[in-house]
Amino acid sequence: MKILKTWLQFLAILLSLTLLVFGGWHLLNQNKGQSQSTAKTSNSVKNTAAVSSKTKKIKTQQLKLVALGDSLTQGVGDTTNQGGYVGLIQQKLTALPHLKVQTLNYGKAGDRSDQILQRLQASQTIQQQVKQANVIVMTVGGNDLMQVFEKQFSNLTDSQLAAAVASSRKIYQNKVNQLLQQVRAYNSTAPIFVYSVYNPFYVYFPKIQQFQKYTELWNTTTKQAVAEIKNAYFVNIDQRMSTGQYYKNTKQLQQTSVTDITTLNETKLNQVFSDKEEKNHYLSSADHFHPNLKGYRYMTSRLYQVMLQHEKTWHKS
Repeated sequence: MKILKTWLQFLAILLSLTLLVFGGWHLLNQNKGQSQSTAKTSNSVKNTAAVSSKTKKIKTQQLKLVALGDSLTQGVGDTTNQGGYVGLIQQKLTALPHLKVQTLNYGKAGDRSDQILQRLQASQTIQQQVKQANVIVMTVGGNDLMQVFEKQFSNLTDSQLAAAVASSRKIYQNKVNQLLQQVRAYNSTAPIFVYSVYNPFYVYFPKIQQFQKYTELWNTTTKQAVAEIKNAYFVNIDQRMSTGQYYKNTKQLQQTSVTDITTLNETKLNQVFSDKEEKNHYLSSADHFHPNLKGYRYMTSRLYQVMLQHEKTWHKS
């Protein structure tokens, strides 16, 4: 009986110890689980805060685009009166995320390269805006070239034109170099995008090679000047704007064209350009020279393409 009592006491003690150990182990694991849960919750809060912090850091970029140049920058021929490519490129850029775009249009119809430079040097307002610009876009050279054609119109099929263009090209080369250097002096970092010129007479006189030959020569001159300026880029619109809807079928246009400039006097030439319908679908029927809305849309698409190729120079991501 005494032995049985002793065994019962031993079992009671063993049971108590077992319960004590098990209870402590259970409590320890419960606390550990709570600790891990708290840690996970804490880490989750931290991660959420980090993501929220990153989201807050993405601020809207203020982009100022300043346009300098002649009538193509002014937007002559744009029936919407939105400033041609300047208004259209603003719409395209604004569609990009986290970008607010301001444009300033300093285009003036009729300006040659030297006159654009003179306006820039004479206006503190333009200078200040150029200094603050994130992007600079320019049209230049068209009126310089047209001046040569006007002076040498009677020699368009003569070797005298070649000499006149060669001489005028050197003058233009110096002027466009000075203009680009002055712009870069006012703003050392903003990318500069410079448009080519085009031949507005091509669809009327596709067989007259002088027009296209010297247009391409003019563009080569501008392109060389642009290449000498750091972070400056050439935007070529010549072929499409010159040939219009005949871009991929110029041979057909040449075969069907019966206009010969050598048989035209000034009166007949004026009659050709007095047609109310423009033969080039990218040019205005009002003057057969400047882009219409379709032309400006094409100019905008080309500018946008080149800008995206160099996006790191102006778009902070």
